[in-house]
Amino acid sequence: MSISLDIRGLGKSYGQTKALADFNFTFTPGIYGILGANGAGKSTLFKLLTDTIQRDHGVILWNGEEIRREGRNYRAALGYMPQTQGYYGDMSIREFLYYMGRMKGIPKEELRRQTEELLAVVGLSDAAWKKMGQLSGGMRQRAMLVQALLGDPRILLLDEPTAGVDPEERIHIRSHIAAIAQDKIVLLATHIVSDVECVANQVLLMRQGHIVASGTPVDLISAMKGKVAERICTAEEAAHYQSQYGSGKLIQHQQGQILRLVGDSLPPEFAPATWGIGLEEVYLYYCVRR
Repeated sequence: MSISLDIRGLGKSYGQTKALADFNFTFTPGIYGILGANGAGKSTLFKLLTDTIQRDHGVILWNGEEIRREGRNYRAALGYMPQTQGYYGDMSIREFLYYMGRMKGIPKEELRRQTEELLAVVGLSDAAWKKMGQLSGGMRQRAMLVQALLGDPRILLLDEPTAGVDPEERIHIRSHIAAIAQDKIVLLATHIVSDVECVANQVLLMRQGHIVASGTPVDLISAMKGKVAERICTAEEAAHYQSQYGSGKLIQHQQGQILRLVGDSLPPEFAPATWGIGLEEVYLYYCVRR
């Protein structure tokens, strides 16, 4: 059965601040990286999709039906890993997962089976007895990923899933996300470009509550032709250019320190970049530059 999450004209304001403005997108199975700086509207979008805050306007359709009417059926299809989630520090990982599974209404035997299976998938079987309050950041994030996966949800919302973890754990978590994403709609919201670059089929770039660009990583990177330039700079020169043109990307090279700028109008003394352009440049162009 084909599944879809269709969002039309979705908006949310806090006072005079528009956190999300006329968001429109249709999600089908795949991994979607949602990139944006803090305050871009990513977490607000997730809270609206989980129906934990009141929308100002717009509709959210799950397989063609408004999620408010779908109620329990929609919630059963949803797995959510919030950016910060409460937990009982004196619970073991397994106890925490059993608790979360019971909250989802998963039958006891099925919960036990899913828990053990998912612990093995994320490499936590041997640590299942450890207390949640004693875990490293990476282990805790993996446990949080498992709780989101309990109940075999068709939609998976992951808000900054690698926040606060070291590079090795980040790689592990990305691998787990890629492994479990088959036939699911996975929305991965982050400001860590490498997380999206490694696993996403589609990328949405957000700024001030709006989608400013979307597409496959290849298409977005290809569209940066002529918008990226670079030159070798001293630290003082780099600071000068960045003050004029906004944040750039510093690259340590055997020739020296290279400053890479992105934009539609770049200093003539910079040469067009011809190598290594990736999603970081896309992110700088749409989400950071002035």
